[in-house]
Amino acid sequence: MLTMTSACRTLLLLTLSIPVTGFAVADDFLVEPKKSTFDQAFSVAIPFAGTLIGDYDEEGNPEGTQTRPGLFGGSGNNPIDYSATFQLASAGQEFQPSGSIDADLSGIPNGSLTINSFQIDAFAGASTTVAVDLVMIFNTFRTYSPFSLYPGGFEIPIPLQEGAVTQMMLSSVAPTAVDVKETRDGAVFSGILPGTLTWEADFGTGPQLFELPILLPVEGTVIQGAEQSRLEITSSIAVTGEQPVDFPPFEQIPLSLPTIPPGDALANLLFDGTIASFTSDLEISMSVVAFAEVAVSPADFNQDGVVNGADLGLLIGAWGLCEGCPEDINEDGLVNGADLGLLFGDWTN
Repeated sequence: MLTMTSACRTLLLLTLSIPVTGFAVADDFLVEPKKSTFDQAFSVAIPFAGTLIGDYDEEGNPEGTQTRPGLFGGSGNNPIDYSATFQLASAGQEFQPSGSIDADLSGIPNGSLTINSFQIDAFAGASTTVAVDLVMIFNTFRTYSPFSLYPGGFEIPIPLQEGAVTQMMLSSVAPTAVDVKETRDGAVFSGILPGTLTWEADFGTGPQLFELPILLPVEGTVIQGAEQSRLEITSSIAVTGEQPVDFPPFEQIPLSLPTIPPGDALANLLFDGTIASFTSDLEISMSVVAFAEVAVSPADFNQDGVVNGADLGLLIGAWGLCEGCPEDINEDGLVNGADLGLLFGDWTN
């Protein structure tokens, strides 16, 4: 069950340039990475269980390590049961995100703004390294080539090489309407946006994809311009919780253990395992700036962002033969009733 902490506050401040005459439909806001930032820090614990065995192979690696359970006796190369936890940690790091936001502004005069979809790519194709530690509990076993005894029943920390987070994506679940109120400069709104935080990590077992459902409480301001809309988003959120996952088992992952007592040799093992869930603590903050071109009506002859009486006067003034003039909307060489109908079809409410 995922919970939002008391520090989990999200503020989405959207700023778009809008004329006082009305709000148009705007969509496909593209994030400008050079003007945007995304900061993240997280720790993740991934428990799993399986077996480990020496890398000995009679034909392929006859000098390899063999594992045998218990203190004495036995022969051959035998699997050893274990349970373990991968622990990943990433300190705060800043990225320049990319992505898009689809917002329908046409309902603002009626008190509603709809976020049709959003997708923020935090790393914009980049990746970040993370510290990876492995904590294991296993039954007592011995190794040969080299010889060592590994007492079982207690946790053993095993430092690993750095892992990588190759993707972090914040995306919408469904179109969501939020309450909005017009102001002298634009509009203000507030609401809750359901979303998904998706991230991909490789901690030595191959890329694994994780998903966290989240709820984003939002508030902001909207303004829209005649030719280009600007969307600014600032957000901060803290999420903690446990999530089940359905991953295929991983197999034959190399693991080298120092001998006991310590020496120069390493026991070379292979381990298999299955992941069923993970727990995470994430802190995210972002400042996103996005732009969308506003569709300009061909009937907006004076290019003031609206189709109104001023444009009607220009059309009437050009009535008749007028090849190549902007008032000839259908480009048939005449300004007449057909063009007048097209103008009224784009009339600004």
